[in-house]
Amino acid sequence: MKNISRREFLKYLGAGTVGLITKPKIPLISKKGDRQASDVVQCFDENATSGSSTINSAIVQIMTDESIKALTNINDIGEAWKSVFPGIDENSIIGIKVNCLFQIPTHLEFTMSVVNSLTQMDFSGTNYIRNNIIIWDNQDNLLVQNGGYTIYDGSDPGTVRCFGTNHPGVGYDSLQLNVNGVTSYPSMILSTLCDYIINAAVIKDHSISQITLTMKNNYGSVNNPGSLHGGQCNPYIPSLNQQIRDVITPNDKQKIFVTDALFGCYSGGPGGSPNFNPKMTLMSLDPVAVDYHGQYLINEERTAHSLPVYNAPHITTAAQSPYDLGTTEINLIEINNPSGINESRAAHQGKSILEIAPNPFKKSTTITISSKNSSAAYIDLIDTSGRVITNIYQGQLTRGIHRINFNVNEKIGAGTYFIRLYNQGVSSIRKITIFQ
Repeated sequence: MKNISRREFLKYLGAGTVGLITKPKIPLISKKGDRQASDVVQCFDENATSGSSTINSAIVQIMTDESIKALTNINDIGEAWKSVFPGIDENSIIGIKVNCLFQIPTHLEFTMSVVNSLTQMDFSGTNYIRNNIIIWDNQDNLLVQNGGYTIYDGSDPGTVRCFGTNHPGVGYDSLQLNVNGVTSYPSMILSTLCDYIINAAVIKDHSISQITLTMKNNYGSVNNPGSLHGGQCNPYIPSLNQQIRDVITPNDKQKIFVTDALFGCYSGGPGGSPNFNPKMTLMSLDPVAVDYHGQYLINEERTAHSLPVYNAPHITTAAQSPYDLGTTEINLIEINNPSGINESRAAHQGKSILEIAPNPFKKSTTITISSKNSSAAYIDLIDTSGRVITNIYQGQLTRGIHRINFNVNEKIGAGTYFIRLYNQGVSSIRKITIFQ
């Protein structure tokens, strides 16, 4: 279901060592000098998007779940996430810092895939609750108008929280940061409200810093980002991230760095329209490594359009002393088309079982799911090329047997299709035949 690579060999523009692997039992590490390479998981799925703006949530969910398993080398999604957050318990608060500035935000579908994946963490039989997750940026209106997010009103404890630093009762901390000589104040969401931070960027180029990815995403974490743009934002970007690591959060709350590379911008950013459709997500524990790889993907597209490549100075600076935020030495883990379309059966004990009857059928059939545990589930009808025709079901399934009716509408013609259930980290697919 996964191929080793979309390319036989990946050669970086500039320095860097790349390992092309799937999910190894023993991580493969590349070294240059005394520096150890950092893992970056790149997940591509040709069915992740369609057209100029449509994102398939179910497939992005698969991509996120497969990525965290590959990054941590832990096959249980919940345990994989728990390994990223040392000391986490059921009451810990996780913040997801998104970028909703301008018209290409960290897409809602991508962010919610991370939320859904986090809820697979189990604490003595109780799943991690959505209300302990805060999706945030600096302003409420940016989250709503650009990102399509809904500001949390406090009425549903089962809902993920979402608000900006300018939300009533939040604001900026009085703690002073020295960002390359500029005094800045951090959001209280970062400094006070959250125990752990997931940095969730979107892939775009930038007219000043050349690229804006996870490290520059933190400009939305302080009160005066406009004062930090001199010298192509270098060394302001590394300095800010160093201050967040060492001053705000001496134990380093930022634990994982993810990039929404579903749609983005390779030229005309950060305010330009989407003109880039990699159909990818990126994930790493190293902000320098994931940004360096994101820059490479942008440069691939720029080269294809006969544009000069970027070599953003802040990435090189961030890898060097006194910042030491990460490395540009990359061990690339590629996952390709994890959604698949081969008919399969859940192979691991304790996972859901999918059955379709009657099959073949003309107008309607019943999908029966035997679920061993409570978890989010997605059921899609896909054609033989892997294209999603319609979403049949999306929601939470409790433990037990569930029967879901599927009625064929006039837009679905006769032929061979697949019904795909994604549940508890496993994709189960059944071939069906619809006749006239």
